[in-house]
Amino acid sequence: MATHIFRGKDKDEAYRDLYAMAGQDVFIIREFIDQAGLYCIEAAPKVVPNNPHGNAIPQTITTPSKRPKDPSDRYTISQLLSQLRHAGFAEPTLRQFIYWMKRQNEQSPEINKDQPKDIALQKFAEYLDIQQVVEPIIQAPQNPILLIGPPGSGKTVTTARLCARALLAGEEVAYVTLDCVRTGAVEQSRCLSKFLEIGLTEIENVTQFTKWMDGYNKSLNQNVTFIDSLSTNIYNMEDMRWLLDYMEAAEQNNVEIEPILVISATTDATTIGDYATTFRSMGINRVIITCWDIASKPAATFSAIIDAGLQIAMISDSPYLTAGSKKLDSLSLAQKLVAKKGMPAWLEQIGQLK
Repeated sequence: MATHIFRGKDKDEAYRDLYAMAGQDVFIIREFIDQAGLYCIEAAPKVVPNNPHGNAIPQTITTPSKRPKDPSDRYTISQLLSQLRHAGFAEPTLRQFIYWMKRQNEQSPEINKDQPKDIALQKFAEYLDIQQVVEPIIQAPQNPILLIGPPGSGKTVTTARLCARALLAGEEVAYVTLDCVRTGAVEQSRCLSKFLEIGLTEIENVTQFTKWMDGYNKSLNQNVTFIDSLSTNIYNMEDMRWLLDYMEAAEQNNVEIEPILVISATTDATTIGDYATTFRSMGINRVIITCWDIASKPAATFSAIIDAGLQIAMISDSPYLTAGSKKLDSLSLAQKLVAKKGMPAWLEQIGQLK
């Protein structure tokens, strides 16, 4: 789902800009004041549904590529290592991979004897598989999934994306939000649930959460459930206490909710490491990485996450709601890690004009 932000000196001017540029047939995602003091409206165009389940899920928009993609499956080992370094891969993690390759060749030299020189990517994928780096979210998880993470990591849109994926698989879906405090948060969830044509359960406190869990336990036909949460700042004990209260309530009510960390690939590696280590110490095992497509050094994110012992459940590399729903595996992760990113598109266009 492509969204756009329209700005003005006040609310009226922002809405005039919105209606002039996009018309009135739009969904308002959120309204906020930016750092410059301008009134901002984030909106998305309505999309006519066209899927077998009749849910209004925007379909992936494919744009033709102006240049062929790199044949990443034809890398040699040296080229692979060079590209991983360029993508921000941590040197200690790279050395582990090199050591594994060396040990494999020493112990079983006949394995690679008749192999072509361009098997580097397959070997890297094999290494990731052995390290059990990937643990994807299935389309219809048996237990409710609770998405947690720092502000701006994309938890709300990721919740909607998981709902959309389950809907496309023909599942009955429950969309729940605990984020009823942050300005504009619940409005965004309402817009997305309306877009998907599914109901939204809004929970404001632990008491309401306990009541919802009672109903969940009594239900004979439990829907596939995804829960959006309030942003958690690990450097703020109040935020951490809030999250712990909800997790403890779930445990006391015998509801097996799996919390999954959501983190943006654009976050600096040190901060990602702090979040990954903190949540891993709380028993959280998996992470969803968002904004992969706009991160200049996404491999640095990957390194910080696996160093903390977390497994990657999903990677979001598109702004569209149903894009990137293909199941993640070790080979597709390896391809994402080595994919080359050139200069920003607008700089490239300027270079072509000159």
